[in-house]
Amino acid sequence: MELKVILGILLAGILSNNYALLHFLGTGAVLENERPTKKSLTLGLGTTIVMLFSTLITWPLNKYVLVNVPYMQTMVFVVVVLIVVTVMQLVASKILSKYCKADFIKFAINGAVLGLCILNASETFLTAIVTSVAVGIGFMLTMTLYAKLKDVPVDEDAIPAPFRGLPIALLTAGIIVLALLALQFKF
Repeated sequence: MELKVILGILLAGILSNNYALLHFLGTGAVLENERPTKKSLTLGLGTTIVMLFSTLITWPLNKYVLVNVPYMQTMVFVVVVLIVVTVMQLVASKILSKYCKADFIKFAINGAVLGLCILNASETFLTAIVTSVAVGIGFMLTMTLYAKLKDVPVDEDAIPAPFRGLPIALLTAGIIVLALLALQFKF
């Protein structure tokens, strides 16, 4: 695979094919994020690691084991993601004693991880690996961006009452999506 292709996949996964914003996978984890920026960055990095290891396991499973039983793909992928998250939690509990245990549940129920594994099943192995890293970085960027946006002081009186909270977060996501969609057009 050429460097141009790898860079193209990375840019697409981070910006113009952002799973959280454009595919609505893992959006709940982003919009309901009440963590400070540093914790959001850590959660995004953890999600990237889970995506990478899940892809490393699910791609060969799909290619060589599930080829005759494709109806089992989703169930097997869910089990793999849960195993990866559990192993990651065991390793991280030894290294990161301050890390919140509940955040590992966010990894396991994140729709972006399962969606990535399913969509990567039809790609080549190297493309799937690069895509998983790119999508993870894009997810981490989105989590951090939303954490930064929540840190910005906002005049609550300037926002009409029905738009406060989640509605304004969805409107903000929509504006960001429109900006990212502009990157998909060829001029």
